[in-house]
Amino acid sequence: MKYITSCPQCDTQFLLDDELIKAYRGKVQCGSCEHVFNAKNRLTEVGDDINSAEEYQASLEDEDDTDEIEQESVSIEPEVETADEAGFSVDDLEDEPTIEAEEVEIYISDDEPSDSQIIEQTSTAIVAAPGNIDDFSKHISPAKQKKYRKSRPVLYSVLSILLIAIACLQSIYYLRVKIAALYPQYKPMLVQACEKLKCTIDLPKELDALAIENSDMQEDDQYQSVINFSTSLKNNAQYSMAYPNIELTLTDTDDKIVIRKLLKPQDYLSDDTKIAQGLTGRDSDTIKLALYINQLTVAGYRILLAY
Repeated sequence: MKYITSCPQCDTQFLLDDELIKAYRGKVQCGSCEHVFNAKNRLTEVGDDINSAEEYQASLEDEDDTDEIEQESVSIEPEVETADEAGFSVDDLEDEPTIEAEEVEIYISDDEPSDSQIIEQTSTAIVAAPGNIDDFSKHISPAKQKKYRKSRPVLYSVLSILLIAIACLQSIYYLRVKIAALYPQYKPMLVQACEKLKCTIDLPKELDALAIENSDMQEDDQYQSVINFSTSLKNNAQYSMAYPNIELTLTDTDDKIVIRKLLKPQDYLSDDTKIAQGLTGRDSDTIKLALYINQLTVAGYRILLAY
């Protein structure tokens, strides 16, 4: 499936596919202004025949020309036949025969009735005087009715409290990382609970909170086929953030990919303690790397952050 997205900063449109969107959870970098944004928030599905953003714009212009053609709509009102046209009147309804209920007479005698008479009288009584549903409630004593009325609200209250407690525990479980970051005083309690639940509390991983302040790439003065790359990462959140993976793409003069590397925190940070502590809130960190390009021609580069 193909999609069209646009940069929120410069409105430049790009053509994407499912593999590129899923690879970095929608995070892309504009090739025009190098702005990093989430492409999932600005996706427009296009047909498989679209191969570039220019073809998509051309197809939109063709659709606008087609929409200018006005279409006439014809409404058909159903014909309603009156009573006079149908050939009957209200007087005809009054002449219809009515069904009258037969009266049932029950004779009481001193003689003992037979079984057939008992069955006949019982069925006649049921048909003549059907029971009311409200009459069955009279068989329950007023004391029991009052007890049932009191017990139901208490049961509903207990169930409501239980459901609220379960919802709160689920929220704490799924938001444990964010809670531990915002409220460090509760982190020891969450760690103890996770030991029993066999879960972990890692550093938050939020790409929206990270930003690339500046970056640079220079040839090494002493060694050939080696370039020195440096970039600065900024954490805009108030709490520490896990160091991200850095995807570095080197391109030639025709903007074709020469080298593409995915650098994990272990690749560009030598201190394991620093990796465990993460990037401090409202702080920046400069990363420097020496890359061997094996005498390839490199003219530009692109940076993309991912987790």
